[in-house]
Amino acid sequence: MLRRLWVLIFYVPLCAWAQTETRLTWLDNRFRVDPEIEQITFIVAREQPSQSVVLVAPNGRKYYADRHAKTMSWYSDKGMDIISIDYPMAGPWQALGKVSSNNGIKIVSNIELDVDQLPTQLYQTEVLKFRARLTQNKQPLLLRDFLERVQLEVIFYPITVDVGDVSAKDPAPIVVGTFADNGQGYDEIGGDGIFTVALDVDVVPGKYRVKIASTNGVFERAVEQTVLVYPSLITTTFIQSHQPFVSHVVKIATNDDQAVVGSLAAYLRVKQPQRQPQIIQTRAQPQQSQLTLKWSNNRQVGKAWWRGWAYVTDTLTQRELVFRLAKQHYTHIAPVTVDTSSVLAKRQREQQLAAEKTEQLQQRLLWLGGANLIVMISVMGWLLLWRRKRVPKADLVIPK
Repeated sequence: MLRRLWVLIFYVPLCAWAQTETRLTWLDNRFRVDPEIEQITFIVAREQPSQSVVLVAPNGRKYYADRHAKTMSWYSDKGMDIISIDYPMAGPWQALGKVSSNNGIKIVSNIELDVDQLPTQLYQTEVLKFRARLTQNKQPLLLRDFLERVQLEVIFYPITVDVGDVSAKDPAPIVVGTFADNGQGYDEIGGDGIFTVALDVDVVPGKYRVKIASTNGVFERAVEQTVLVYPSLITTTFIQSHQPFVSHVVKIATNDDQAVVGSLAAYLRVKQPQRQPQIIQTRAQPQQSQLTLKWSNNRQVGKAWWRGWAYVTDTLTQRELVFRLAKQHYTHIAPVTVDTSSVLAKRQREQQLAAEKTEQLQQRLLWLGGANLIVMISVMGWLLLWRRKRVPKADLVIPK
């Protein structure tokens, strides 16, 4: 019996330390770090209310949430501290504070960030499912307290050509997506260590350095890739109807050189005034490279919108592409009614007035012409009389 007791005393702690995740509830909150460990994370649950713990290294140096070494990342919120250390000092470490007696301290080591390989050729407005995984010792990390606080982002850094202008600033980075491990959206299972994002490549075409990294200080990990973003393979045209019996139209076309002919499909969600949203979907025939989607104008006044997705296959890589069709708003306005009878009567009155004015003008011109003729005749007669009076009589010649 005594021999079994000694076996339990010595063997059980050794088995506990053999695990990659260790839970400690010792009264003095001490834990030993082996020399072979290159990276370790302490997850310290605290009683409430309490401040962040103080971490004491084997050499007695103290670290705080707001004052710690550059090789540390420290995340603190209500009830928990997550402290990651690269190349930690071997020996006994200690956490001083109101450490929870129920949860204590958990230790994970050798955490790695593994991400999907992005296609080297992306397209503007393309949306693709992209995943990242957290592992420890090549196995999925399933520690929910840790996973719930991890925040991963996909950041695009534009790569510009050096033109020798030292005063030019580098373009601002673009956050394209934020990962989640919550079992919602594109994420399949919450808490399984696999973070999923619907990567919306809504950036200007060009060359980018893509960085996948933690951003909230839980741990410092980053993976980088280089990609080229090309212009979108599809063009979308919306033609709004302004007539009661004419349909609204969305036309989607693809580039025949880059997209497989006949692979185009589309899905629209349409919301019109005083109507429930309706779904419109169709696919191209084998020899088609464009689609036309229509919905009737319901003649109700108010705001309306549509949005959707387009699906097509890339010719070069045979990759199945998904494009988001951004939400587009438009407005139904009341039709303008015109009283044709009043318009016709008005037009007839205008024509009659114009005819009367023309007739009056003609009469005035005739009277003016006659008056001018009389004046001219009178003047000419007076001139002839005046000339005759002015001509002298010839002298009488008497013959010799």
